[in-house]
Formats: sequence, C-alpha cells, structure tokens
Amino acid sequence: MAIVVDKEEKRRSIALACKGLLLENGIKNLTVSQIAQAAGIGKGTIYEYFANKDEIIFEIITLFIDEFQQDLIKVIENNTLCSRDKLEYFMMLVFSENYNKELAIYQEFLSIALSGALSDIVEFRNNCRNSFEVVLHSIIEQGINNKELQQNAKVLIPMIRYFHTGLIVDVALGQVDAKEEIDKFLNSIFNDIILQEK
Repeated sequence: MAIVVDKEEKRRSIALACKGLLLENGIKNLTVSQIAQAAGIGKGTIYEYFANKDEIIFEIITLFIDEFQQDLIKVIENNTLCSRDKLEYFMMLVFSENYNKELAIYQEFLSIALSGALSDIVEFRNNCRNSFEVVLHSIIEQGINNKELQQNAKVLIPMIRYFHTGLIVDVALGQVDAKEEIDKFLNSIFNDIILQEK
C-alpha cells in the first residue's frame, strides 16, 4: 500500500527543519542544498513540495508570523491591559530581544520586496499585512467595546500598519529608537484622536 503524505504538513516540517538555518544565514545566503540537508531529504525532494527557494522562505517566514501572532493573541486576550498597552505591545514585540533574528530576516525580506517587487513577493507581503490587520482590528474593537476608544478609532488600523512598517525600515537603517518613536506615536493618537472623553 502506498504511503500518503500530507503535502502541507510536509512543507511545514521542511520549513521547521530549516528555521534555524534561515536565522543564521539570512535569505540571500540560504541555498536549496542547505535546506535539503537540514531537512534530511534530497535536493530533488525539495522541488516536490516547493517550486523555488522563495516559496521555502515564505513558508519559514509564515512560521515566524504564526509564532508572533500566538504571542499577540495572549495579549489580546489579557483583559487587565488597556488598549494603549496592547497596541504598544503589538508594535514593540517585533523589536524585542526574543525576535531580534526574525526582525533581521523580515528587514531583509522587505529590502528584497522593495527592490524586486516580484508578484509572488508582493502577494506574500499582502498576506502578511492582512494577518496583522486582523490582530489590530481585534485590539481596536476591544477598546471600542470597553469604552476606552471612540468609534472612529478604526481609522487607525492602516495608519498603525504604515507607521510600523516604516519604523521597521528606519530601525534597520539605525535612524531611530523604536521604543521612543512608538511612545511618541501612541501618545499623539491617544491624546489627540481617539481617547474616549471621560
């Protein structure tokens, strides 16, 4: 009887096996041969599950995003934190010590996406953006329901996303301190735009 392999599960297991390799080498220095060796499979087998190296990288970055979102979900579900604290956690998490290497990979990914603008990279970037918008929407919606934020706070979702992406780039260039910029940004929007009148 033939062994049935769950293709999605196999893709994920290959990505998991190569996660550390990507963190060590970066995107540009990672090779399909290294990936195959780390996953304990032949180079040809890689192409049974991935069309190219970019697809493997996307799968690994998706793992990072999944881990990141699990951390964020814990914060969203924490009812002792106010909306501002949740937004600060959302924006600071990527800059935390726990995510230093992942941040470097994401910055390299953004650099490649900005310079190449290949359609598969753009599509993947859009999927990443959408997953983070879901988290932001939850935080803002909770703030509105808890009477911490006004209804118009929903307009902040794209603003926060654009600010955050720009901040990641500026931090990569060594131009700004993430914590300081996030504090200024949140103080501004909470004082001037969305803080619910008491």
